[in-house]
Amino acid sequence: MGMGRKRTKDKGLPPRMYKRGEVYYHACWIDRKLKWTRLSANKAEALTLWADIEGQSTVPGEKTGTIGAAIARYEGEILPALRPRTQEDYHRILKALRDVFGHMRIESLRRPDVAGYLDRRSAKVAANREIAVLSSVFAYSIRWGWAEENPCLGVRRNKEKPRKRYVTDAEMEKLRQCADEQWKCIIDLAYLTSMRRGDIMKLRLDQCTEEGLLVAQEKTGARVLYTWTPALRAVVSKARGLRRRIGSLSLFASQDGTPYTVSGWNSAWRRLLAKSEVDDCHFHDIRAKSLTDASKIGGRDYAQALAGHADGSMTEVYIRDREFTHVRPLH
Repeated sequence: MGMGRKRTKDKGLPPRMYKRGEVYYHACWIDRKLKWTRLSANKAEALTLWADIEGQSTVPGEKTGTIGAAIARYEGEILPALRPRTQEDYHRILKALRDVFGHMRIESLRRPDVAGYLDRRSAKVAANREIAVLSSVFAYSIRWGWAEENPCLGVRRNKEKPRKRYVTDAEMEKLRQCADEQWKCIIDLAYLTSMRRGDIMKLRLDQCTEEGLLVAQEKTGARVLYTWTPALRAVVSKARGLRRRIGSLSLFASQDGTPYTVSGWNSAWRRLLAKSEVDDCHFHDIRAKSLTDASKIGGRDYAQALAGHADGSMTEVYIRDREFTHVRPLH
């Protein structure tokens, strides 16, 4: 029958879902015959239809299905409405959840199973994020009538320690000295504006207006205009003067001239860290340094405005544990 063999293609699809040409199908053995059911040429629609098929319980009148079916329906119906970066993160998380829980019936998952998962995962913070996504899947499963309760609720998450890393001025200079011209611009722009990685990656030449650099934040949707200062204008002018592929509108691009991918960006950052010998430094730490320094210069309100945060408590997360008091010794 062969349906249990390891996939050699279509690896990102759930069990018994295949792509033939431009169309997705559900395939299963019934009475020793392989039945192919056409789903859709649209992946999101196909996942929803796949979930409908997989979600039918063998017990008449029930529609509980497997966790894998619920995940597929969630991917088909809920994910498309989320922001692109969130979709990317959730797809990765849902794949990990499907590998562990996908075979289980929805009604069979219990709180001890969730707690056990949190305990076993060595990456404790990542485990918290994964269970948060699983909880969302169950919340929608309840709405669909596939589940009676959410076993993720009431389970205490792993304790998280807030990151306290503050990148010093000396470390920033080491990074700049080891960076090529493009990455010098990236580092300087990240510090001056406190922009997130995703927003910097997607910067286009046409976002440079007469008034300043106009950015619609990917994470929050907030529109922020970074008005021109001599320093910001100098960095952006230098970035615009970098060599780029003809016709490219990206302010920053990878070595082949195409816009950065997350993996490509992370690889370039890791190479820079190794070359500069700056330890334990995330790119996001530059944003934290920027907001911490902004708070010292102009206060919390200025830091919040620079961050584009609607709620000041979010800004506090970046600043509170990175500040330190300067004390003059007695002698």
